[in-house]
Amino acid sequence: MTSGRDIFRLPATVLFALGIVDLIRGVMHTFLLRWSGVHIAGFDPVTTPSDQFFMLGAFGISNLLTGFLFLLISRRARELSPYVLAIIPASYLLGMIGISVAGVSGQSAFGGKYLMFVYLTACVITVLVFLVQRRAQLRRTIGATTPEPRPTSSRASTDRPD
Repeated sequence: MTSGRDIFRLPATVLFALGIVDLIRGVMHTFLLRWSGVHIAGFDPVTTPSDQFFMLGAFGISNLLTGFLFLLISRRARELSPYVLAIIPASYLLGMIGISVAGVSGQSAFGGKYLMFVYLTACVITVLVFLVQRRAQLRRTIGATTPEPRPTSSRASTDRPD
């Protein structure tokens, strides 16, 4: 990048941080499954079916996967970071639409929803900042490559030297 400003630094840094968050979520949803189910998701351990805990654990596996992928992308393919950050809230929105269409609604407190609100907001804000920076960078690039207007000749266009 020759313009002097690395517009991928912020998205890559945010994606790295979200990778760490996803690894923590993955550990909580798998290794600390019962504790997280009771204390964060608000499950009643007496009345909550074992399958619901199992599903929470299965979700934890995907958190581990995304966590490791986010770390890898943020360090080895930084240019993909803003696009991954845009895909995250879009995927959650699509998933929520699918859950709604299926007629399923949550009954538990789901204390993790506040963390997810911050998580998704960080994605959206970072993508918006990236888009503004990219637009400014494109304008600078276009301005630098636009040729200077040629001075107009004082001679009439029909005048030709003989």
